[in-house]
Amino acid sequence: MKCWFFSPGGGLSRALLVLLLGAFASLKPSMAAMSPPQIEQACNSLARMAFDLKDLVNTVATTRNPGPFQDILDEFSDISDSCLSNISVMIRSSVVTNQPDQQLIYEAYSNFVQGLFELMDTVANSASTLIVLDKQAEFRIPSAIHEVAGVVDALLFQLMAVFPTSTSYSQQASNQKSQVQSFPSGSACLPPCYCKHGSSILKHYDSLKVTE
Repeated sequence: MKCWFFSPGGGLSRALLVLLLGAFASLKPSMAAMSPPQIEQACNSLARMAFDLKDLVNTVATTRNPGPFQDILDEFSDISDSCLSNISVMIRSSVVTNQPDQQLIYEAYSNFVQGLFELMDTVANSASTLIVLDKQAEFRIPSAIHEVAGVVDALLFQLMAVFPTSTSYSQQASNQKSQVQSFPSGSACLPPCYCKHGSSILKHYDSLKVTE
């Protein structure tokens, strides 16, 4: 069984890199933290990336043009990289005690989660078309989903941590995270897919594999 701590190429996975970033941050007291407006901006930026990628996937599928297929994979990687860069700073951010700031961050958090929902729904609905357009889609799209899942998981945990546990925002953020986490707990070596239909996306791609 392949463990999610290692990438298919044998190197360290992004999820393990997140853990290393956290350990590094704890040893660097001078590392800058994110202010509430910066956290809000980061979440909304990630949401825009998710919505833009959703639109790209939909365009490729509806026009049946395989040309931008590599762009889909590149944008998945961009989301992963952006999550990582935000985690490395956000990990030192303090709990936000100002209620208006909590509201703004929660709205941006929800926007990001909604972007992930819509992105993964579009990917699932476009599966059969993408595989017809590019046979490598049956492997590369699920791989991209797995890659982004680990860092999104870590980022959502960091975002939840900025809300005081006594507030409704903390519980609501936790509920949203639970809704987008769909792999069963028994699949400990697999990172969760962030979508209502996360596990079914990979099953759907597997069932549609193009045979030679």
